[in-house]
Amino acid sequence: MADTKNQVPAPVEKEAENPRKAIREAREKRLRLIDGPPTTVKVYAANESVRATMRHASGTRFRAGLDQAVEWPNDSFTHRRINDGSVRTDGPGSAESKPVDESLNPRQQADANKPKKTEPKEPAKPAAKPQPTPAA
Repeated sequence: MADTKNQVPAPVEKEAENPRKAIREAREKRLRLIDGPPTTVKVYAANESVRATMRHASGTRFRAGLDQAVEWPNDSFTHRRINDGSVRTDGPGSAESKPVDESLNPRQQADANKPKKTEPKEPAKPAAKPQPTPAA
């Protein structure tokens, strides 16, 4: 019978590392140096129903009170929520916010909390140039 304790295992061939992985990691390292740390923005829930149900795409939820800010990444998801009025950056109880009408559905409540857009003023029209009189 063969003695299995003294057998040397066959050497395992090490899988070659993908050269693209090193290139990718070097690029990510350069970009982190250029971009710096990811930026965040403090946001407040517009109303209690938004605070209870909404969270960022990354999983970050709101805190227990409407007066407590939460840090969200400064990305397109956050900008869309700010534009549709679900979250605010101006702090709790701002002058623009209205009391929540509970008879409205959440989408209508968010529309009521949208930031007011000011209409751009029309530029002043230049004064009319005097018309030259024809020589007689």
